[in-house]
Amino acid sequence: MFTEKCSECGSKAMLYDDARGEIICENCGLVANSVIFSREPEWRAYSVEEEKSKVRVGLPTSQLNNCEMRTIIGGSNRDSYGKTLSNASQVKYARLSQIDERVQDKTTRNLKSALIELKRIRSHLGLAEDVSESAVLLYKLALKEDLIKGRSVIGMMSAATYLACRKKGTAITLKDMAEVATISSKELGRCIRTFLKHINVNSNTPDPITLINRLGENLGLTMYTRKVAIDILSEAREKRLTTGKIPMSLAAAAIYIASIQTGERRTQQQIAVPARTTPVTIRNRFKELAKGLGLENFEVKRGAAAKPVVIKNPTSWVRQQRQAASSS
Repeated sequence: MFTEKCSECGSKAMLYDDARGEIICENCGLVANSVIFSREPEWRAYSVEEEKSKVRVGLPTSQLNNCEMRTIIGGSNRDSYGKTLSNASQVKYARLSQIDERVQDKTTRNLKSALIELKRIRSHLGLAEDVSESAVLLYKLALKEDLIKGRSVIGMMSAATYLACRKKGTAITLKDMAEVATISSKELGRCIRTFLKHINVNSNTPDPITLINRLGENLGLTMYTRKVAIDILSEAREKRLTTGKIPMSLAAAAIYIASIQTGERRTQQQIAVPARTTPVTIRNRFKELAKGLGLENFEVKRGAAAKPVVIKNPTSWVRQQRQAASSS
């Protein structure tokens, strides 16, 4: 902390000695503080260019920031002082803005359109910044390999975003991305296969466990039931029962089994709506998991007895469930 006033003579003429790391009074010579960290940079530069390249000023380096930095001409009826431009100036700058747009190369125009779509997708799905940066990098690789030619910008940008979500472990399904991007799942799948064929994309297979919390939130399930569903999927993965299955259908089946086991029942139709699948698919995955995990002994109620159960007091209910599990 910098001392503003000398405690000995009251003088405000305090000097910071950078070499010694001390604060000294110029009037009486009192060393006010002798443990001062250097405020100079930790690096050295031997030329003006090197100094400029090492200076850390402004926003952190980001693919989104780098792509959006460009000169903008026009777009406002006021100057830098806030004064309204004359009609002649407005016409002049509108023309310059049009010329500035036309002189850009096709790659810049294409990337600009893709970034607009990425912002919209990111806003709808609530994606993190690192996912968006990975999507931009994938799209740039596609531009470099000339894969965008003959394909839609929104389709390729959506495919890059979906692959980035898989790489980062974000719980986004193919149907979610197709709906937000306003394209068909068939077109989106075609664009994804283009990336996988021509670009070495290290994307992980979607983990159904990451979808449990999303489904549980939509169905209003307690954390206890979600934990039971996660345990079911973990055991199924160890026994290789999840190989080749759609992750969302596995998560829905695990939620269905867990809701029966804990008594916080949800019907197959209720689970099928947020899972974007059908009750038949959930029923098939449920039978496979129940058979593979040896869970065929619990009772599956049907008809009027299969009504959903909503827990009114989740805290006390979870406490009772844990006590029952520990005693058994």
